[in-house]
Formats: sequence, structure tokens, C-alpha cells
Amino acid sequence: MPRGLLAAAAVTAAALIASSGSCGVLDAPRLRGDATARFEKGMVFGLYSHAEPSHTFRALDEIRSLGTNSIAIMIPWVTADIHSADIAPHPQITPSDRSLRRAIRTAHDLGMRVLLMPFVYVAELGEGEWRGTLAPPDWEAWFEQYGDFILHYAALSEEEGVHFFSVGSELCSTESRRRDWERLIGSVRGVFTGKVTYSANWDHRDGLEFAGSLDLLGMNAYFELGEPDAPVEVLVAAWGPILEEVEAWRSRFGKDLILTEVGYPSRAGAVGDPWNHGATGDAAPQEQFRLYEAFRRAWGGNPHLQGVYFYQWWGAGGPLDTGYTPRGKPAETVVREWYAGP
Repeated sequence: MPRGLLAAAAVTAAALIASSGSCGVLDAPRLRGDATARFEKGMVFGLYSHAEPSHTFRALDEIRSLGTNSIAIMIPWVTADIHSADIAPHPQITPSDRSLRRAIRTAHDLGMRVLLMPFVYVAELGEGEWRGTLAPPDWEAWFEQYGDFILHYAALSEEEGVHFFSVGSELCSTESRRRDWERLIGSVRGVFTGKVTYSANWDHRDGLEFAGSLDLLGMNAYFELGEPDAPVEVLVAAWGPILEEVEAWRSRFGKDLILTEVGYPSRAGAVGDPWNHGATGDAAPQEQFRLYEAFRRAWGGNPHLQGVYFYQWWGAGGPLDTGYTPRGKPAETVVREWYAGP
């Protein structure tokens, strides 16, 4: 997830939240269906706090209309700072289990699979700090807290028939702790029978010591590609050496790859720092369009790519919006055309 984005999304979500008492009666969960391999035409769905049911239904219906057959739902728990071992849900940020179950069941009713992605949100950050630089004084205590967090959602995922579960996202400073991760993944497999992945950061893949324990290699893809006015053909060429590096990494483990996040804000200059939520600039929907189109041309047809999740379907969108959503922007047509194919 682009750094700092969750706080802004939580503020935007204030207009959409409601108490969990308005949730109504949930339908019964759908059992996990056919688990055979296919290309997951994915979209990250923004679910924040206790979102109104009408918002969830409307947004998921829109996502399905794109040709999407799978959604990723990101679930944050909060830690105070990078030195804290405490991780807990936050009432203004973390969706309730009830609203999460509703979203999963709605997605299943619409014929979409679900990738559930719990992740750590750091409330207070210093210069150069983010969840990739966690440094608690006691790693054993940290993994105990983190394990409780992950196993809660792994069990919920099994109950709801979720197909894919991510055990973590962009936790770079933890990734060399192979035994801790393998122990946690083993515990997850004790309660969850779907496919297990982990979202590695685009610039920190080689330290993923526990990759062999995963069913799918996961990665976000906020790669820096070039200049703002670069044509599509130049952007496609920029992907060439990146694809070679990613393939070398993937082939070391002999596993298929799933891009758990890829996205671009529609602001001028996003081509050079698509990961940077805090950057400002004029609205640039055509730059976002070129980045989406170049991504499709570069990655489409990759035999080892099992799925893509564009970040993210959230908010009003439209040509004046500078955020990540492709909603109501030229980039939306790229998604529709790609996902309409086989």
C-alpha cells in the first residue's frame, strides 16, 4: 500500500461510516468453490471502518462490471510506532468483522474470489520510517502479537471460503526471520486451506527468506519507470529489465506470481514515484492512462503471472481527482479492455 494513504482514506471514509448495528442480517457464507488455477483479474477494494452496506454493494457491483473476477480486501491493525510490539484494531480504521464478512459474501455472490490482506499501519512515523522499517526491542513479543492478528483473519477467511490469504505486506525488516515466518505460516495452514501468499515490496524481494513456504509469490509493483511525458512505448521498454529481474527472482522458487498491488495516482509525475502518496501535482489522467496501458502491454500474457490487483477502487474518481482510483478516468478503459479478454 502506498505510504501514508490509509490515514487520508480513513478521513474520506468518515462520510461513509455507520455503526455496526446497522449491518442487518448476513447471508450464509459461500463455501470455497473451484480452486483450479486461472488468471485473477483483480481490483483492491477500499473497505474502511464500518462502511455502509449500500456503499459496499454499490462499489463491488461497479468493480464486477469492469470484468473483475477477484478482489483484494486490505485489513489494517494499528501499531503506535516502529518500536512497538503492540498491534490492535482501531475503531476508526479497521473494518468490523461483520462488515468484512458482508463484503466477502457480496463479492462471492457477484462471482468474484477474494484475496484477504491483513497489514500493519504505523500511527506515528519519523523521517525515513514506515512499516518496512519496524524495529521492536523484542521480536518474539512482536511475532506473538502479529500472529494473533494474522490467525484471527486466517480463521475468518476459512469460515468465509476465501481463496487467497496474505500473511503479511511489505514488512521488510522482518523478512530475514525465516523460522518465525515459517512457524506462523504453519499455524495459518492449520486453520486456512486456501492459497497462502505474502506481499513483498517491489524494491525488497531478495530478502524474502521464507518464500519457499508460500503457495504463490506475492509482490506489489510500484516501480519507477521514467519521465512524465514518456509515451507508452518508452514505458513498455522500461519494464523490460524489471521483468527480467522479477523473473529471475520468481524462478529461484519455481512458483507462480501474483501482483497483490499495482497502481498509479493520476497526478503529474506519478511515473517517477508511483508509491508516493504524499506527493502533490496537477491532475494528470492521461499520465495514469499511459502507465496502465504500458503495464498491460508489458505484463499481459506472462505465463507465470496468476493475477493482478489494481490499487484501488475508492472514492468518486473522475478527471480532476489526483488519487489512485481509475474510477471515471481513462485508465478505467484499460482495465475493462484487458479484463474483457480471456
